[in-house]
Amino acid sequence: MKGPAAAVTDVGRVRSHNEDTYLLRPEMGLYLVADGMGGHQAGDIASAMVRLSITNFFDATRAEPWSAEFTEPEDEGLAVPARRLAAAIRKANKDVYTVASSNMRHYGMGSTVVTAFLPPSTRIMHVAHVGDSRCYRIRERSLELLTRDHSLVNEALAIDPEMTKEELARLPQNIITRALGMEPTVDVDVASVEVERGDTYLLCSDGLSGLISNEEILEAIQLIEDPVEVCDLLVELANEAGGLDNITALVLRI
Repeated sequence: MKGPAAAVTDVGRVRSHNEDTYLLRPEMGLYLVADGMGGHQAGDIASAMVRLSITNFFDATRAEPWSAEFTEPEDEGLAVPARRLAAAIRKANKDVYTVASSNMRHYGMGSTVVTAFLPPSTRIMHVAHVGDSRCYRIRERSLELLTRDHSLVNEALAIDPEMTKEELARLPQNIITRALGMEPTVDVDVASVEVERGDTYLLCSDGLSGLISNEEILEAIQLIEDPVEVCDLLVELANEAGGLDNITALVLRI
């Protein structure tokens, strides 16, 4: 199954340049949002490298196996398309890390990534991510977050689920604990879900999810059918809420 998809990225109202990027490859069933970091130019390069590396990996592995270097023991229980997606992200991590660690101009650069892979003529979507870019599913008038932010707040909650809102508020809110390019290897979270006709999937950077409530996201997606117009509206809402970061929205309707 597949459906119409669109994406919009915007610099926002505070930043001077856009370090977000996205990928739409509907013929392959591959969708991606990446949020770069590392300062002027470096963040741009990191997210662009992630997009290019994952695209090249998928193009190269249409009919050929991939290197065992990018397969981990935890992949054993995954379906082959999910393994392929995880391997592509690990390859992107290696590419960004190699450049970041060998060029002082790009030292410390990195990128989050969230990807969705719906192989043509199948009903199973594979969602993989590193960092705090998100994937939501909207089904039957309800919104569900399919990813878990790799953030300091979430790590603290994993250690102590009983932390109060006041205790959580004292933690830095924008610190991520996992990103591509930070270390030679990276842990990739992968989930596989069955799609249904009428589903909508939203991939976005934290410049969107950090400023718009779940209720606003759900209302916008239910209000407008056309994916391009939905993306435009979501970006507009994030800008109206301050536009504190780069904003990227990718919408896929099944």
